[in-house]
Amino acid sequence: MVATPIMSVLELLRRPFRSGEAETLRGLTVDEPLDLSDLQLPNLDFTGSVFNAPVTARGARFQGLAWFNGVTFNAAVDFSRATFRNDANFKAARFGGSVTCSGAEFSGVACFDGATFEKAAFLNKMTCFGSLSLDRARFAGPASFQDTECFGGLWGNRTAFGSRVDMQGVEVHGRTWLVGATTPDDGGAARLASAIRSYGYCWL
Repeated sequence: MVATPIMSVLELLRRPFRSGEAETLRGLTVDEPLDLSDLQLPNLDFTGSVFNAPVTARGARFQGLAWFNGVTFNAAVDFSRATFRNDANFKAARFGGSVTCSGAEFSGVACFDGATFEKAAFLNKMTCFGSLSLDRARFAGPASFQDTECFGGLWGNRTAFGSRVDMQGVEVHGRTWLVGATTPDDGGAARLASAIRSYGYCWL
């Protein structure tokens, strides 16, 4: 598959935000590092794209919808301090390198349903005004959610943690669903729930 020149990608992402319109970047192959740090970004759709080099979006402001459904990240990804003004969809994404979302803010749903995390995942100190959804997500490496706040609930249906997971300081305002969640030890969903401060109903 022919790689897409990085300047072509950046040109589209630097267009002004237009309500109801998204920059279509589906099915691309990007071999060069993509740095979106501190940029204001429009609605964008990277569904099915492949990134073979690091993606950095520290402090980026996603002004509309952000679709990364089915995306393959073969290198490190950094969304620390990024702001998502609407839903952020990472459904069925594969993260082959480390993932950092430390301090990211999601005004809509932070959706990682069916995502695969092969290395360390730092989803700590996030603020999710919609729900944080991890339905059937798979974490092969260590995962940290320390001090993350979920104002629209936490959906951990059948989420599988294959290594150490840190839920200390997590606060959930709304439904906490951990049915079928697994951890390397025998604690499973009950151990995860014991570290979470939940202000709504909790299902195990």
